[in-house]
Amino acid sequence: MGITLATNGPRATRKKSLSKKPQAKVVAKAAASLPSMAGSSRRSGIETVPIQGRSYTLVATQTATQASLPPMSVMSLLGGDSVLHARPHTYIQWIEVIRRGISSSAVDALAQSIRVSQSEFSTLLGIPERTLVRRKKEGVLSSEESAKLVRMARVANRAREVFEDFGAALEWLKSPNASLSGITPMSLLDTEIGAESVMDTLGRIEHGVFA
Repeated sequence: MGITLATNGPRATRKKSLSKKPQAKVVAKAAASLPSMAGSSRRSGIETVPIQGRSYTLVATQTATQASLPPMSVMSLLGGDSVLHARPHTYIQWIEVIRRGISSSAVDALAQSIRVSQSEFSTLLGIPERTLVRRKKEGVLSSEESAKLVRMARVANRAREVFEDFGAALEWLKSPNASLSGITPMSLLDTEIGAESVMDTLGRIEHGVFA
């Protein structure tokens, strides 16, 4: 099992190994309350613990083998090539897909992937629910709506890469974050600048640099 610390504060988001923390005993005690990771499947847990006046997010993950992990990508989050009718890999290819308009089936695929209702999904995207219903009947999203879906899928996939577990990634995305003024990262994804802030925070967590 791997234990990771991410400091929470107005100017701090950091990921470090427990072995390098003098507060290891305190954290180890908190780790005992995280979900069990026994067995061959990959599980994770996230818990916020106070250590010497600072709040830390304790992230625990376990992987049986790399081969056992289900494949995931921006494409798969959007429903795969059967929904996109393409296999974009470069930015230029993604731009072409977005300009053409993504199939409305990607709405259900992504909402199910990030485990939210259609109403919640509508709010997160900043697209009226009635518009999404209409788009489903029409079969295709506008380029602007398609861009919002791709943006959300990219952030969700990036969080999975950083936390090495999709469940932990979703929990982080849906939890208030002190380094983002106490706002949940997922609620910022309806705007480009909000998504950039979330991506920047994930990058700092990954590289262990204070914000």
